[in-house]
Amino acid sequence: MPAAAPGVPRLPDGAVASRFAARAGITMVGLSEGPRESRGRWRAERPMGGYYERRWSRAALCCQRLALVAICYLIIAILLHRFGEVTTPQFFWLVAFGLALLVMSLLLGMRAIAELWSAGRRGGKATVRGILLSVLALLPFVWAGWLALRHPPLSDVATSAHTPPVFVEIARVRANGVAAGMNPLAAYEAGYGELVAAAYPAVASRRYNTGAERIYAAIRALLADRGWTLVVVRGAPQAEPPSAEDEPADRPRPGASEEGIVAAAPVDIEIEAVASSLIFGFRTDVAIRIVTEAEATLVDMRSANRYGPHDLGSNARLITTFLGDLDRALAGLAGEG
Repeated sequence: MPAAAPGVPRLPDGAVASRFAARAGITMVGLSEGPRESRGRWRAERPMGGYYERRWSRAALCCQRLALVAICYLIIAILLHRFGEVTTPQFFWLVAFGLALLVMSLLLGMRAIAELWSAGRRGGKATVRGILLSVLALLPFVWAGWLALRHPPLSDVATSAHTPPVFVEIARVRANGVAAGMNPLAAYEAGYGELVAAAYPAVASRRYNTGAERIYAAIRALLADRGWTLVVVRGAPQAEPPSAEDEPADRPRPGASEEGIVAAAPVDIEIEAVASSLIFGFRTDVAIRIVTEAEATLVDMRSANRYGPHDLGSNARLITTFLGDLDRALAGLAGEG
């Protein structure tokens, strides 16, 4: 019988070899077939140790990917609306779809947590990232819902509950846009004014101990600083009145009496403008009225958002912020009307 190869033990044939191998923990991989000299030759191998391979949780991966897709989708939708590529009603539908994606991502994250706990799947970091991204993207919607519960469903707010400033040019735009989903202007009757006054007591008229021309100049400066679009101005004084040299000597000057004394005629000014929000680009119509009284000048303001039955308190914030800046521009001259 030939000698065994180095490192390979020589085992007896038959059942004795099998019992010997089983007792020693040796795996027999040789075959009894082949040439005579190779019969009974066995290679000793130790069994290899196995390990458990953890599978990835598909819910965890989908949660993270869907959250990223939803955030990118909402950013694109906001940019499209901000630059006028989509209308506001279309933007509302796009945002609703993005909100549905975020909710679906959050549900997938909850399912992934269950799989990680029960089946020991992989994907814990992906689950945490997906849930955090979904929650952060949902925070503005939660904030909007809280504002909707806090404020009454109003879309038109004015400082004067019974005689608000009127829209003329903007009223035509609203009338033509009602069919496209634009809000009609509030009529301020049947208790609507009382509802506005009760909801926003801080939204009040202003009286200033100065002339209408100075107030008008301060308002125009604030409109320019905010980048609001000026639609129309009614009753505004001329920026550069004609000089006496350009007029015939026999023509009476406006506001001059028979004794030649120039009288300061009362000036009532009405301004219509369009404000646009910084991020979303929502348009809000604004009307400002300046009324000259006997000893002071009264300023009223009105703000109405074009779309949506609920302004979430934005109109009242716009008015109070604007009038607060006007108070600082006319420091020491303001008083609530």
